[in-house]
Amino acid sequence: MSLPDIWALLFPPWLQEWLRVQLFIKLGLNPQQLLLGVTRGMFDTILLLLVSTGVLVTGQKYMETQYDLSPDIQANVLKWAPIADQIARQADIPREVPLVLWFKESSMQAVNPDLCSGIMGAYDLVQSGTRPCFTPGPISDAEVREQLAIGAQEFKKRCPDITYYTQDPHVIKRCYFAYNAGMGAAATLDVNKSAYVMNNFDETYRNMLYQDIVLGTVRVTQTGAWPTHLAMQSLITSQLDLGNDASFSIAILDTMTRVYDWLNFEFNSLYINSNATLEFPDNRNLRGNECLVEPSESLRWSLRPNLNPVTEDPVLTQDIHGCSYALPGLDISSRTNRAAVLQAPMPGEVTTYTDQWYNSTIRIENDEWIVVLLHPRSYLVSEGSVKRGQAIGIMGAIGNATGPHVHYTVYDKIKQAFVDPALFLP
Repeated sequence: MSLPDIWALLFPPWLQEWLRVQLFIKLGLNPQQLLLGVTRGMFDTILLLLVSTGVLVTGQKYMETQYDLSPDIQANVLKWAPIADQIARQADIPREVPLVLWFKESSMQAVNPDLCSGIMGAYDLVQSGTRPCFTPGPISDAEVREQLAIGAQEFKKRCPDITYYTQDPHVIKRCYFAYNAGMGAAATLDVNKSAYVMNNFDETYRNMLYQDIVLGTVRVTQTGAWPTHLAMQSLITSQLDLGNDASFSIAILDTMTRVYDWLNFEFNSLYINSNATLEFPDNRNLRGNECLVEPSESLRWSLRPNLNPVTEDPVLTQDIHGCSYALPGLDISSRTNRAAVLQAPMPGEVTTYTDQWYNSTIRIENDEWIVVLLHPRSYLVSEGSVKRGQAIGIMGAIGNATGPHVHYTVYDKIKQAFVDPALFLP
């Protein structure tokens, strides 16, 4: 008897239909989501085992014995790791590179340099008239993302043969050299003699001489790009930080994204219409959504949500729905980026959790409003205060979702009811 015959005997059509229509629904289960979760869990478990048994032993040992990132640098690396990973994949360079360039150019400080030096300070781009300098001093989240992208683009220009999956240290070191000294120098000179690349790698590489058009010849103490690369690689993967629970999700995101992209392992088809806009239909059908009320006319506009949570090329994918499970809202995605950055539509106190439908959730509350964002694939915040426009997560499809998007809900605390989020979008 063949396997299909055995299956038909054990699960006749009437039983399959009863399981699908009756049992799964009564238990609150979605067979497709259940299969998706089990499959993803299998891949995640295998990958985490590989990482724990030494896929990146070199970086981990180096981190433990020779170079430790300070707590403030660790916090910034972990905060920006998901966005840096997204930018690196778009530019097709190793995922640590944008962060390494950012910290190298700012002397390991999350500030804009005083002298507009380096790519992050846009020195080369300023000299060519391509763009103005970033204002020296404190740096905003928007500027960080822009600088990470600038660094990634310039890096790829100088080393076009590198890819997101490159792991060969000789190739990566040569690319850092090309980024700093130019493609010609990288092709003819010894990368191991570059202080920018190798300083503080080990006892052989200490206080190396560095030559710069602006600075001249100086003896440096700042750690070079390659040991910084290893330290950040180890931190992201091994989670040798201050015990931040949120960092574990970053490690999973980091490894899962690599393998999922490499295998083109797509469980869902993306339903974004590339020609769609965020404009709403002329005749919106809100029948069946009587749970919504008109928003209150508060004069405290500083608390009101007024930003689109999706920062990159947002597009409406489904109008108001969700009253049946008490969370009415809009579905917003991105035309061009399945891993778009999410921003806080308003200031408030943020919490993150998984709801009863297994949807990853970001919730922000202030004195007058509550906004809820469903399905992010990673959090950039876990709890505490956030500012309007602050990066808070990466768009995804975690939970009951058919593709990467955000289910966006707005609750009016004054009227104690949900309101139409469309009234709060720019």
